[in-house]
Amino acid sequence: MIEKAPYTVATFELIPTPSDVMISGELDEIVLQRLHDCIEIEAPITRALLLKRVINSFDIHKVGWRVNQYFDRMLGTFDSQLVVEMGVPVYHSANEKKGCFRPGTKDIRFSHQIPPSEAAYAIVSVLERVRRKLRRKALYPLFYRELGYMKSGSDLDDLFSKSLKWAFQNGLIKRVQTSTYYVERDSSPA
Repeated sequence: MIEKAPYTVATFELIPTPSDVMISGELDEIVLQRLHDCIEIEAPITRALLLKRVINSFDIHKVGWRVNQYFDRMLGTFDSQLVVEMGVPVYHSANEKKGCFRPGTKDIRFSHQIPPSEAAYAIVSVLERVRRKLRRKALYPLFYRELGYMKSGSDLDDLFSKSLKWAFQNGLIKRVQTSTYYVERDSSPA
């Protein structure tokens, strides 16, 4: 069975920093350490959420072109941990818990910040629980409730589509007809 796990947020001491100081290179070691720590604590984590966590820890709330270029360079260190999932850049850690999902709340992360691979396990969880084939239309409301959302929206619709496709392409779920999905009894990861 797929497990619903708690979400652990990486927290950092706030270091108020002007963006000019940030991109000067004076804080490279601290930035790299925070990127590493955030990946280790929160993986799988989307690039967008990773950057938000680290940039906000320096009390920077607006990212211009120069700061974005700086972080692109810093993130290059972690390219081996980067996987693009259905068009979404996601960083993984060797220590992350596999085969589970972490419900989202807007205090922790928004639906557009949830990796498709993780949300795919919420789909598997629903299908395991209902123990029958479900059409896409019937699966969707169960999916977003499984993730802790009370209503749908365009970002959640997009996450569902990407996660459903990811789950199917990676053999977590099966499909019959055009849009009816099910899970085999032994679908849980080893």
